[in-house]
Amino acid sequence: MKLTFYGAAQQVTGSMFMLELADGYQMLIDCGLSYERKQNLKDNANFTFDPETIDLVIITHAHIDHSGNLPTLIKYGFSGQVLCTMPTMYLMEQLLFDSAGIQAGKLKKGHKQNDERKLFGYKEVQKTIERVVTISFNQPFEIKNGLSVTFTEAGHILGAASVVIEVAEQNKSCRIGFTGDLGTDNNCLIVPPNPMKNLDYMVMESTYGSRFHKDMESAEDILLKHIKASCVDKPGRLIIPAFSIGRTQAILFTLNKLFRSGRLPKIRIFADSPLAMSSSAIHDKFIEYLNTEAKAFFTEYHTLFDFKQVYAIEDREEKEELNLTGSHLESMIIVSSAGMMDGGRIQEHIKNNIQNTLCTVLVAGFCTPGSLGYDLMQGKSTVAINKRELSVYARITSTDTFSAHPDQTGLLSYFGKVKKAGHLKKVFLVHGEAESIEIFKDKITETGFENVVVPKRAEYFFLD
Repeated sequence: MKLTFYGAAQQVTGSMFMLELADGYQMLIDCGLSYERKQNLKDNANFTFDPETIDLVIITHAHIDHSGNLPTLIKYGFSGQVLCTMPTMYLMEQLLFDSAGIQAGKLKKGHKQNDERKLFGYKEVQKTIERVVTISFNQPFEIKNGLSVTFTEAGHILGAASVVIEVAEQNKSCRIGFTGDLGTDNNCLIVPPNPMKNLDYMVMESTYGSRFHKDMESAEDILLKHIKASCVDKPGRLIIPAFSIGRTQAILFTLNKLFRSGRLPKIRIFADSPLAMSSSAIHDKFIEYLNTEAKAFFTEYHTLFDFKQVYAIEDREEKEELNLTGSHLESMIIVSSAGMMDGGRIQEHIKNNIQNTLCTVLVAGFCTPGSLGYDLMQGKSTVAINKRELSVYARITSTDTFSAHPDQTGLLSYFGKVKKAGHLKKVFLVHGEAESIEIFKDKITETGFENVVVPKRAEYFFLD
């Protein structure tokens, strides 16, 4: 059995791993877009294997860096099935159509050269969704004789799964686990990660392998503190960049809890992300996948994200009205995508307010080096937005309370539980910057487990 790392090797994005069995059966675990610095989108079409030879794709969760290259794979010949959970299928459909729309919007219609620059279009997305077969958590799914897959809760976003692949071949049995992206134990919406058991090998994410979450207060207390400092103690606006799936829902749910408890100041809240709003509806559809607190809240109030003070921005007229409101000294909160501020509706809000001394930008998640969010977090006095240099007069602050990834302590805890519940031979660390992965590798070896590997891109290993 051969395991090859085609993506997320010493980098955060582009998740893609191939497992090839002795009989030649090939499966991909994730097929995500890579969007590291200085990388062109079109580079994602340069598969170093033949897509036609892939028999199966398994998707851990819907985020684009795990699912976003599936339509490209189909465009170049993949004709097999795609396995994921049902919530992942719904969310993935939204994200892939959105990605196709963004690509189409950046190119001139009918221009052959520009059309060739697209990775995929709506047709390939529709074909992708038609290939999906959904499976449930904690129920082994037999793919063929001697090969089965079991999903366990990863806790990262709605429907996110860790994948256990059990292979019986040549009179041997082997269990390989892929964590996908893990979540925290205290996510306000999602169930905590359910550690995989009885593994021989584990491919483990290490995004925050060198970091520690600092905010120890409740999400409500932390968010309320920022609201008071930005919008109550003085008139001003609080802008929160947030990913459309996961982060936006966590923030709106926290604001809803503050509202229901009577603690939320009477300030208008604008949710400016149509994709996030449609994703929120999917969360409402799959309440049974959420944690106990979220289910109880929904039972009592019949909604997770909708309340009197929140307004969804649907069209350009409403967006222009919101920008006009910015000329007045009205306190408000704006939650908009995307989280790293590279593109999306959030970039216009940042552009319109970055020189506003009464504005606060609350960065609520990880930003990769080179992104606008990263530059702001580094305290740069000027930033480039749409090729225009703007001075930064707004206040820039951050919180990690809404992080969808465990920190080093959480990752070590997860590793310890998996090790205790099995007979691990080897662990492969992926989904992290090279320096972060090496730090986390050292932390694992300090526990006495020494067979830790940091694979390079396209590197392969034989598993026995």
